[in-house]
Amino acid sequence: MANNEELFRKIISHAKEYGFVFPSSELYDGLSAVYDYGPFGVELKNNIREYWWKSMVQYHENIVGLDAAIFMHPTVWKASGHVDAFSDPMIDNRDSKKRYRADVLIEDHIQKTEDKISKEVEKARGRFGETFDEKMYRETNPRVKEYQDKINAVKNRFYPALERNDLADVKLLIEELGIVCPVSGTKNWTEVRQFNLMFSTQMGSVNEDANEIYLRPETAQGIFVNFLNVQKTARMKIPFGIAQTGKAFRNEIVARQFLFRMREFEQMEMQFFVKPGEEMKWYEYWKEERMKWHLSLGIPANKYRFHNHDKLAHYANGAADIEFEFQIGFNEIVGIHC
Repeated sequence: MANNEELFRKIISHAKEYGFVFPSSELYDGLSAVYDYGPFGVELKNNIREYWWKSMVQYHENIVGLDAAIFMHPTVWKASGHVDAFSDPMIDNRDSKKRYRADVLIEDHIQKTEDKISKEVEKARGRFGETFDEKMYRETNPRVKEYQDKINAVKNRFYPALERNDLADVKLLIEELGIVCPVSGTKNWTEVRQFNLMFSTQMGSVNEDANEIYLRPETAQGIFVNFLNVQKTARMKIPFGIAQTGKAFRNEIVARQFLFRMREFEQMEMQFFVKPGEEMKWYEYWKEERMKWHLSLGIPANKYRFHNHDKLAHYANGAADIEFEFQIGFNEIVGIHC
């Protein structure tokens, strides 16, 4: 943990010194997890956004653009489930006073076990060479099977607990797995509680008449509520897509990861609408297309990987992230869902 924090300090210092990213409001002690793009950072950001827009919208005949407002009627967020369910399970360590996402602590534990399996597989690949059968090795090697059984046991308990909002069992699982705070090294955890990620504000001339509205936590809802407007005016036929870029806002629990966990950030998003029953075909298509786009940036393929979701939203049939290997490890850069 100390090495990661030192690396973050170096990256932030380098980005500031060379005019890419500045801590926001630094003149007045700064604002946590909010950053300003400097002269070179804004050019880099704009270039990436323009390249994405050209490849996604201008080079596809069946994808059109949209620029929806940040403010939306609060009923939109109620109907979408964000008001009641857009939250993360939060836990604090009493000794370090640090706050964590409980689900991330458990998923990191799972990932460490998966990394052990990967090391065993790579060692076996080196021993057996071209004759190596990875599938058979994973199914028959006692140590790998033991690791996988542990992973399955955690997943079979963890994800159902999240589904039924059994936060007491989530905490109990953290304790049973022996997960410690990366800073203090202790297991002195608070209870797990839900934390809604949406920022709210008031819209109205006076406080008495003001209505509570929300800063959007994602850009997708603007696409969904404008579906018929776009379909009619652009004369689109299914399958077709609607894309937009713009600001989104999330009151992140863990906001100590520089540009990976910002409270104000920009999204580039496309929703592709298909006929029922064809979603998995298009899901695989867009997984391949998005990976091709990232490889076209000239970055080696071994820096990317797919991470398939075990826990799916109630409306989803499939979900995967494209992750990039930063100096601090793999982190999500694209989400693909169907």
